[in-house]
Amino acid sequence: MKLKEDVLKRLEESRGISVSGEEMAEELSVTRAAIWKAIKSLRDEGFDIKAVKNSGYMLSSTDDRLSREGIETGLRAAGFTGVCEIEVYDSVDSTQNVGKKLVSEHPLFHALITANSQTKGRGRYGKNFYSPKDTGIYMSLCIRVEKPIENFLSITFATAVAVSRVIERHSKKKAEIKWVNDIWIDGRKSTGILTEAVSDMESGMLGYVVIGIGMNLKTRDYPDDVKDIAFSIDDMDICRSRLIGEIAAEVFEVAKDPDSLEIYEEYKSRSLVLGKKIWWMENGQKKTGTATDINRAGNLIVDTDEGISVLNSGEVSIRPL
Repeated sequence: MKLKEDVLKRLEESRGISVSGEEMAEELSVTRAAIWKAIKSLRDEGFDIKAVKNSGYMLSSTDDRLSREGIETGLRAAGFTGVCEIEVYDSVDSTQNVGKKLVSEHPLFHALITANSQTKGRGRYGKNFYSPKDTGIYMSLCIRVEKPIENFLSITFATAVAVSRVIERHSKKKAEIKWVNDIWIDGRKSTGILTEAVSDMESGMLGYVVIGIGMNLKTRDYPDDVKDIAFSIDDMDICRSRLIGEIAAEVFEVAKDPDSLEIYEEYKSRSLVLGKKIWWMENGQKKTGTATDINRAGNLIVDTDEGISVLNSGEVSIRPL
């Protein structure tokens, strides 16, 4: 098993470029027959590995299978130098559930959980996040955070900024943020972010944050309740494993100082709601107004006919009721 992982790691590091079987055998201190056997096993699992005449083996640049080795390569390529536990599943109920269980059982600093599909993907307010097999990114990041609980919202803001940066790095689309934490493209939702705290209420400090990120990439058929609002980013120039690694590296970096003025200003500059008419439900009643600002605490400032409203949570809409 270890040899197969080592071979895949070597192929991932040189994705799209052939690697000599003889060189791999020497590097890993095994026979060429052992390398061939590992390659065959990886092919049987579905990896698109081509044999290049007189050159060796090559992992196709278009291969889109999730792998720990591909994610690790993406993390390192994006500049992450720390230790991160990575767990890859074919299917789970929710990567958030796996992440919260993980941090409750093991002391760690960074962890990444991802799956090809979720049977009960979770969004905010108990909503489902549609997670069909192999068509999107479904991941959760676990981060040890030594900050007061009131800093919780800033981590959500920083994550939305980080994910938006990565999207624009690999897509021609402009990423906008709908307060608090949805990323919209061309007027529809492409990415949802769910941040949950594992905190010490006695000390008033965060212990861990578990950040769920769900991104539509190749999904075509959506359930009726989201089909008019969901958007798939189908022009990404990077495979899912590398993309997951890069997103994780970016989020880990901004989480070091989520309260920075740079992140706050970028979040506001990407806002989908500022300057627009919005509506929301409050105590069973529809409220309307114009979103005018987002303060440093993360509250949305809304100018209404009754005066200024300050929203610290909830969901707002820019669509007609």
